[in-house]
Amino acid sequence: MPTDYIRNGVLYVTENYLCFESSSSKSSASKKNKVIKLVDITDIQKYKVLSVLPGSGMGISIATPSTQKPLVFGAMIHRDEAFETIFTQYIKIVTTSKPPSSTEL
Repeated sequence: MPTDYIRNGVLYVTENYLCFESSSSKSSASKKNKVIKLVDITDIQKYKVLSVLPGSGMGISIATPSTQKPLVFGAMIHRDEAFETIFTQYIKIVTTSKPPSSTEL
């Protein structure tokens, strides 16, 4: 079960990265900013944290080799659209970075 719950910020999807900029603290030292390479994602799932949170407590759970437990980006109002955007870009990156198999040569 994911325990590294991240909220109060902005999630950006670029061609190669998923970036989260925290807005939960005025001190830059305690911000939980994250930069994740899309090719490093090992699992991405829609996640429901709590029904009392904004967006019906919906979030996105993302696992990478460098995270012991998946990161949960929660309290998302447009979770389904964000998930679709991340997943679509992830598939593009994975399929273009995958070396051709011996049958394709």
